[in-house]
Amino acid sequence: MSLKLSFLIDRKQYVTVSSCFSPVCDVISGVPQGSVLGPVLFIIYVNDICDTIPIEVTVKLFADYTKIYSTLSDHMSAECLQACLDVISSWSDHWQLTLSPSKCTVLHVVAADKCRARFPYTIAGYTLSVVEYVTDLGITYDNKLKFGPHIDKVCSKASSRAKLILKCFQTRSPSILLKAYCTFV
Repeated sequence: MSLKLSFLIDRKQYVTVSSCFSPVCDVISGVPQGSVLGPVLFIIYVNDICDTIPIEVTVKLFADYTKIYSTLSDHMSAECLQACLDVISSWSDHWQLTLSPSKCTVLHVVAADKCRARFPYTIAGYTLSVVEYVTDLGITYDNKLKFGPHIDKVCSKASSRAKLILKCFQTRSPSILLKAYCTFV
């Protein structure tokens, strides 16, 4: 008896909602999520994207997120950065990985005393929105590389939880409230 075991071939999928099941379909691309090997296979699959970008542009990959950035100067223009976006778009089409341009943004990091013309960056015809701050791996920073937005968010969340503790606990014992604060805030 021959037993065929494969991690990536002949995979099937279906969707369940309550007690209703969709038809079974073949999985034709991707790696199994939630597996130990899945992230490693995905990294191997997408790692060659770095080879498509010129050395003047920095590429950072984390899971299924890709960030590109560069210092714009005389030899490095906004058009070159746009060309990198075009290459990434072509690369993703070739490898059948759908991009989500609506989730992509542009952050212009400039000194306060410098103002530069804004170049309209696009991916697959979709103009990317220019933002004043971004969140990377849970840390928010602004276009001056200051962490004010992150600090404000953390303080607001801590304040809300502290107020909830005072609302939910009947005791006003400092030692009990301090333990609750240290546990929940």
